[in-house]
Amino acid sequence: MSSISSNTMRIGIDARLAGPRHAGIGRYIEELLKHLFALKTQHEWVVFLGEKNQLPWLSSFPRVKQVLAPVCHYTLQEQLAMPKIFAREKLDLLHVPHFNAPLLYAGPYVVTIHDLLWHERRDPTATTLTPWMHAFKHKAYLFVAEMAMRRAKAVFVPTQFVKKVVARYVDAQRITVTPEGVADAYVHAPLVKESPFPYPYVLYVGSLYPHKNVPVIVRALASLPNMQFVVISGRSVFQESFFTLVKKMGVENRVHMLGYVPDTDAARIMQSAVALIQPSKSEGFGLSGVEAMAAGTPVIASDIDVFHEVYKDAAAYFNPDDASALAKQVRGLLVPAWRKTAIRRGKTIAKTYSWKTMADQTLSAYQKVRSSQ
Repeated sequence: MSSISSNTMRIGIDARLAGPRHAGIGRYIEELLKHLFALKTQHEWVVFLGEKNQLPWLSSFPRVKQVLAPVCHYTLQEQLAMPKIFAREKLDLLHVPHFNAPLLYAGPYVVTIHDLLWHERRDPTATTLTPWMHAFKHKAYLFVAEMAMRRAKAVFVPTQFVKKVVARYVDAQRITVTPEGVADAYVHAPLVKESPFPYPYVLYVGSLYPHKNVPVIVRALASLPNMQFVVISGRSVFQESFFTLVKKMGVENRVHMLGYVPDTDAARIMQSAVALIQPSKSEGFGLSGVEAMAAGTPVIASDIDVFHEVYKDAAAYFNPDDASALAKQVRGLLVPAWRKTAIRRGKTIAKTYSWKTMADQTLSAYQKVRSSQ
């Protein structure tokens, strides 16, 4: 291997999914890289990118080599081509920050499992594929994900909740919980003096996958006649069904889809919202809720275990199948005293999450893997 000394490593990180186009996973990878490199270790780093200029800021860090690997993720090509690309770099350790580790790669690697949603919920409505193709891809996913976890030297997860699920497949001693953090744009967001929209609104930030349960917010609008609904979500195949429901409920003039929004603007939109709503029925962490808390926005979340772990007493919880319960929590946050308490608790919780801490924990796990070899 190519390490400079016995205490340093040549570490590869598969960053093909880094950046805002890949939502929470993209954010995780980008923040991991920034904060690992900021630790100023003597390790050599090799970052594998899916396209040129994917992360322009990488060039500002020393001892970081960029390798272009324009291989489509979740494909047979990925399984066949990426092992060769990784092997050429003679790595001491490879970090694959998602379940899609190339199973033919012979070197030591660690993997991040953000959740095992598709293990727990095989939902045929969460795809545009034909039933037989969906079944085939689901079986392929199960095989790749489980083999990746079992072969990995260490498995990173964002919460204790996900650790319990992953521990069904691998020894719990190999699992390291590394909670996610909050970007500076939310922590240091300047106080907004004027709302970006001329109406009271609730906010959702995330994808429109069925398990995200966004329709419950649309249905809750029936009990909130003076409330608007702002959605920050990238384009997806699920927009059509979402807007079909919006039209059916007769709230077309009260739902506003913004698409991708940069962090600084998202923080401003969050600050002026009555609440950010996290209605998901299954989640690995719930990052946008923590970001909202850091920005000073109350959070209303579905009553599921992982949100209780992450948000603790700082969120208002509701039955994710009960739109009237959600509407009740929204009305509660219109009471100044309740709102003030929610904001104070949220800011306290948000301070406990740090990308720097996550990077420290990750680096320690790398070193532990190295010392055990």
